[in-house]
Amino acid sequence: MKLFAFIHRWLGVVLGPFFAMWFFSGIVMMYVPFPSVSDEERFTYMSPINTEAITTTPASAAAECGEAKITGLRLIALDGRPAYICKFIEPTLQVVYADDGTRASPLRQEAIRRLVQRETDEIIEALIEVDYDQWTVHQKFDAQRPLYRIELANSEGTHLYISPRTGELVQRTTSSQRFWNYIGSVPHWIYPTLLRKNWALWDAVVWWLSLFAMLCAVIGVYLGGVHWMRVRRSLKKVFSPFRSWMKWHHILGLVTGVFVVSWIVSGWLSMDHGRLFSTPNPTLQQVSAVSGGSFGEVSSRANIADLREHPAAVELNFHAFGGAAIVVSKNQQGAISAPMLEPSFVADVVDGAFPGVSVERWSIVPSDDTYTKLREGSLPSGTVRVEMSDSSQTWVHIDGRSGEILSVLDRSRRVYRWLYNGVHSLDIPGLVDTRPLWDVLMLVLLLSGFAASSTGVVIGIKRVLAARQN
Repeated sequence: MKLFAFIHRWLGVVLGPFFAMWFFSGIVMMYVPFPSVSDEERFTYMSPINTEAITTTPASAAAECGEAKITGLRLIALDGRPAYICKFIEPTLQVVYADDGTRASPLRQEAIRRLVQRETDEIIEALIEVDYDQWTVHQKFDAQRPLYRIELANSEGTHLYISPRTGELVQRTTSSQRFWNYIGSVPHWIYPTLLRKNWALWDAVVWWLSLFAMLCAVIGVYLGGVHWMRVRRSLKKVFSPFRSWMKWHHILGLVTGVFVVSWIVSGWLSMDHGRLFSTPNPTLQQVSAVSGGSFGEVSSRANIADLREHPAAVELNFHAFGGAAIVVSKNQQGAISAPMLEPSFVADVVDGAFPGVSVERWSIVPSDDTYTKLREGSLPSGTVRVEMSDSSQTWVHIDGRSGEILSVLDRSRRVYRWLYNGVHSLDIPGLVDTRPLWDVLMLVLLLSGFAASSTGVVIGIKRVLAARQN
């Protein structure tokens, strides 16, 4: 008991502010998510592709980029010219103009300014080249760096982030979003730019911090229960043997303890990244097998005539499935144009791509599916679920238009869905979409956790001050 009390006491001194911060910032995150750009908003700053100007085939563009190395290929309009964008495993892009087959250089500042002013009449206050900042620190932006931040002179304090490599809008923030995220997502995720730009370091720091926080919470609940039982056995008419702030910390800990522990444990699991549970991302071998060969080889089989069937497109995405090239078109409103794949054909391709196991059944994923319709995001309509016969009962989710593997969920990942999504954000069918019941329940739990944590912060400050005086 003395050892447990010592560990809880001093872990609480260090981690108490983190507990309070996590609960308070969680309330903010319920209503103000981290800034992001939807396809519809991204397309606002893109022009329709002049498909008549295309003279370079997808195969030639793939060869110029290195057919065996590319993992993604799409076509957009870059500064008025059709251009292929080649994506690789490494965080880099290569751009090949589709009208003459030459490689494109990054856009200069004047071209970026012209692109923005074409879509808005608002005054540009500043145009700044940035490598990393708080809103573009995620690794998904690595292939586009450095970016240009365009600061508009409007009442919202809008900042636009444009990629000079592709001319695309990749991020957008407003002053209100920046303010609320500085007290919401940024502290909640321990997301300062200096730490987060090194993903491996950030991952390790937050994982260990969360692990020690979990240890502190579990020991605290155990100690609180032991002290309460002692009072009960002594038949004293008190709820807690402590006084002042310790009394409130003990009582609130008893009331909220199970919830606090469950939230800290599920928060720790958000940083699992394959340590204990599987990840939903397909392997390169699985992608290649479903594609029917290397992505570059198969996807580049589309011809120029196929591309000219989409004159209103602002983006053409090339995909590979079962040895065939698939072109998915998106217009400026975000509407997708591509024929739906026959689900039985999808199941046959997956059956041949996963050696040693067979397909047990397939189905179209319903819009209210428990495992793929989550508060943090959902799979697109028309997704095909292929259930395999392996011991892990793997589900392979295939985009019904592109044939892309969207996720691979085995039994481990489905358990993770409940331990993380279900516990951490109460993403429970019948509750998460029932507003304002979900809001009220979340707020009550978060505020009670914040109250319990705050008493611990006060006790920690008092203990540090007393130690310094001694």
